[in-house]
Amino acid sequence: MVRLMEWGPSGSHSIFSYILQVFLFTLDTMENKMNILVMGTGGFVIPSLEALVASKHHVVALVTMPVRSLRKDAKGGIPPVRAVAERLGIPLLEPENVNDSAGLALLKQLDYDLIFICDYGKILSREVIASARLGGVNLHGSLLPQYRGAAPINRAILDGRKEIGISVIHIVPEVDAGPVVATDSYYPTQRETAVEIENELARRGAPLLLKVLDDIEQGRTTPLLQDASLVSKAPKLKKEEGFIDWAQTCDEIINRYRAMQPWPKTFSVWLRPNQTPLRLILGPFEKVPLASPFESAPAGAIVLAKDDVILIRTGDGVLRVLDVQPAGKKLMTAEAFLRGYRMKTGDQFEKSIHVQ
Repeated sequence: MVRLMEWGPSGSHSIFSYILQVFLFTLDTMENKMNILVMGTGGFVIPSLEALVASKHHVVALVTMPVRSLRKDAKGGIPPVRAVAERLGIPLLEPENVNDSAGLALLKQLDYDLIFICDYGKILSREVIASARLGGVNLHGSLLPQYRGAAPINRAILDGRKEIGISVIHIVPEVDAGPVVATDSYYPTQRETAVEIENELARRGAPLLLKVLDDIEQGRTTPLLQDASLVSKAPKLKKEEGFIDWAQTCDEIINRYRAMQPWPKTFSVWLRPNQTPLRLILGPFEKVPLASPFESAPAGAIVLAKDDVILIRTGDGVLRVLDVQPAGKKLMTAEAFLRGYRMKTGDQFEKSIHVQ
């Protein structure tokens, strides 16, 4: 059997040597099922994990990040990927650091041909990657080299991208930098949030992964190096990014709402006359025609608050707010909010960022 050689900026072998070894190994493994070690922590990996179990391949274990708190999640259960692993009878491993000597010793107890990593939460070392005879592949939620990092879907929506997608890449010891093996594009509607798009991309990732595994077995993969000039980053979201800048366009604010789901959501501060300012989570929104009475209003002005209608002036038009959640309260419709709070036409939302 051909084993994977180390390669990379500090290694003695090029990426082409790496790909050649993968090809040579496939000559020995054609028509055979593969033993696959899955690494994943978030929900994005679940459809692919289920598809692997249902396929001809064998999942030897799921490596996941350890739970750092005994407190249950918001739904009162264990993290979803753990529940899936238990339901499917997959051994569950949770090393503190998969890259240290203890983590490597744990992996050496297993027999696997390939590592599949998705939504795991840690970059793998050269030693971990080389522990699999075929190296590994990663399912990532963007069309690489765009949006490398932890929040690719959110960042793409925030930037107003019409085309979003997924990539399967060979694993290297850098963030989402490996050669691209396969991609799939998706064109979401303007109503779909990051939650809905992530679910759809996760669903699409499962058959794409199985096709890549078949191609690896048959020696049909043609990995493409990522163009360094096209690389963009997708760092984790920060709470303050949910603050609404009313000087932005209607489309930009709607995209911010879509991108900031399920956290940190989009919010603003209502400057109540003669009362303490109130932080409100707002959205979803709908664009409405810019009527002449509203044109002179400044960005952030409430140009209408009546019955079930809340209209707010933006940089290029007017948005209708459909749902409101006051600080410390439950989400409610605009109509319910207006019944309980004295918001009036002419009130204003704050322009500076308030994060509490």
